[in-house]
Amino acid sequence: MIRTRYAMLFVMILGLLLTACQAQKTPPITYDAGKLQFSGERALEVETDFVTQFPGRHSGQPNNRLAAEWLLGRFSELGWDCHMDEWEIFNYSRIVPLNNVVCRLAGESDQEILVTAHLDQASTTIQGADNDGSGIAILLQLAEIFAMEESRAYTLTFVATDAEEYGMIGSRRYVETHTRPENILAGISLDNLGRDYYDGMNMELIGQYGGYGPIWLALTAQESARAAGAEWKVNLRAPFDQITDQAAPVSFMDQGPMVAYGIPALGFAAHVPAEFSDEHYHLWHDPDDTMDHQSAEALAQSGLIAEALIRQLLSMETFPQESGPYLYFESSGQVLRGAPLWAIFVGFVGLFLLGSVLAGRSPMPEKLRRWSKVLPYFLGLWLPLLASIVLLYGFVAVGLMDAYQRYPATTKDPALLSPRWPAVILYLVGLTFFLILGRRLARRYTSQAARAQDIKSFALFVISLGGLYLLAINPFSLLFFVPLLFWFLIGGRHGPGRALDILLLLLGGLVAYALIYVFGFLTLRYNFLFLWYLMNMFSIRMIGFWTAVMITAVIGAGLSLVVNPPQKEEHHPRKRGRNVRKVES
Repeated sequence: MIRTRYAMLFVMILGLLLTACQAQKTPPITYDAGKLQFSGERALEVETDFVTQFPGRHSGQPNNRLAAEWLLGRFSELGWDCHMDEWEIFNYSRIVPLNNVVCRLAGESDQEILVTAHLDQASTTIQGADNDGSGIAILLQLAEIFAMEESRAYTLTFVATDAEEYGMIGSRRYVETHTRPENILAGISLDNLGRDYYDGMNMELIGQYGGYGPIWLALTAQESARAAGAEWKVNLRAPFDQITDQAAPVSFMDQGPMVAYGIPALGFAAHVPAEFSDEHYHLWHDPDDTMDHQSAEALAQSGLIAEALIRQLLSMETFPQESGPYLYFESSGQVLRGAPLWAIFVGFVGLFLLGSVLAGRSPMPEKLRRWSKVLPYFLGLWLPLLASIVLLYGFVAVGLMDAYQRYPATTKDPALLSPRWPAVILYLVGLTFFLILGRRLARRYTSQAARAQDIKSFALFVISLGGLYLLAINPFSLLFFVPLLFWFLIGGRHGPGRALDILLLLLGGLVAYALIYVFGFLTLRYNFLFLWYLMNMFSIRMIGFWTAVMITAVIGAGLSLVVNPPQKEEHHPRKRGRNVRKVES
C-alpha cells in the first residue's frame, strides 16, 4: 500500500514536470551586424606578441607582473581609462602578489558590460597560448575596435584578471571590490578560444559554488552569433547537462564569481571535436600549449561571436530579470522554472519525510521516544565521519597539507598528483580510531536496542533534513539524493538477505559514483589519485563545513540501516559477587 502511494506520487511529479513548462521568449536582435570588425589575423599577431614576450607568467612570478604592466600600457594607448589593482593572497602556503588590469571606456550610462580574460597561466605551461593568450588577444582586439567608436549606450569594462587558475580569484576580486555591482548589466569571460581544431562555441553558465547564468543571456549570445553570420554554432547545454552543472556548481572560468554574485554572465570556450579530445587533454595546462596550435580562423570566429554579443548588449534598452534555478529545453523552446520546479524539489524532499512518518506507524510522541533510542547509535556513526573532516582541516593548519586561497592552480598540479602519504595514512588511522571510539560510546549510552523500523524512520528523517538544507542552498543538488530512494527498500534483513541490504545501500550512491568516474577517471584521468583530490576538496573547503555536516549525516544515516545496532553492555552480578568475596578473603 505504501509503495503504491509512492508510485502515484512519482507519477504526479512526472506529470507536473511535463506540463508545467512555459515558452521562453527569444530576445530580438537590435544591433547592426554591419559594424562588426573583428580580425583573426590581427588577434593572432597580438597573441603571438603577448605569449612570446611573457612565458611563465603564472601568478606571483616576475613575468606575471610584467605582462600586467604591458597590458596596462596597451589598453591605455588605445584610449581606455586603466589602473592596476594590486593585492596579495595566501596560496600554496605562501604569500602570492596579484595584479588585475582594469580598463574602462565610458558610455552614456555608468551601467557596464564586463568582459574578462585572464593574464595568468597554469604553472605547468610555458607560453599558455590558448589558455589564456587567446582570450587576452581577443580582449585587446575588441578594445582597439570599440576605442575607435565615438559613443556607446553603456560603459565597457575590460579586465585582464590574475589568478584565474587559482580559482577565479581575480574575477572574484573585481566583483567583491566593486562599489556598485548592481550596475554590471552582464559579464562575459573569454578563455580557450584559438586552437586550429576548434569547430564551435560552448557557453559555461556555472557559478562558483552556486548559481547559474540566465537563459536569456545564453539565447542572446546564440541569436547574436546567428545574426553575425558566424560559421560556428553557439551550443546550449542539454537539459541533463544543465542539471549536473547546477547540481555540482564548480566553475572553471571567470564567469563563475560573477554568476555567484547574481550578475548575468557566461563564459565563452570553444568546442572540441570528439576526435581531438585526447590531443586537447594533452595540450591543456601543458608545455605544448604554444602558438604552434593557434589559428587565425579560430580566433576570428571566437572574436566575431564575442563582438556580436557585446554589440547586442550595448543596443538593448532593457534587460530581462531572471532568478532561481531553471531547465531549458532547446528543442521546444520551453523553460521550467518558478513554482512548478520548486514543487518538484519540495515534493521529492517530502518523500523522505513521508517515509519517516510512515515507517513504524506510531504516534509522533511515541516515535520521538523511540528515536531517542536510535540517536546514540546514529551519532556513533555520524560524528566519527565528521571528525575525520575536521582532522583534514587540522592537517592544513599544521602543514601536513597545503593551504590554498581557493584551490590549486591546475588539476595537473604535481601537488594533486603526488599524495602526501603521511597525511593519507594519518587520515585513515584517524578515521578508524574515530569509528571505533564512536561505536564504543554508542554502546555505553544505548539504553535499549532499537528496532529496525525505528532506525529506518530516523534515517529517513535525517535525509529529509539534508534535503531541506539543499533546498535552501542549491536545490538541483538533490540529484545526489535520487538514488537514495533505494534505501526505502532496505529492510533490516538477516542472513543472506543482509547482502541485499548492503547492495541497496551502495546503490544509493549511484550519482556520486558516476560523477567521480566521469570527472576523476575520464575527464581528469586521475584514476584512484582522485581519492587524494577528494581529501583536498574537503581540506581546502571547496566543500564547505556545513555541507560536510550534511554529507556525513546522510552517509551516517545510510550506514545505520545496515550496521548492527550496539547492544547495551551487560554487567554480571554473579561475577561481580565472586570478585567481592575474593577481596574480602
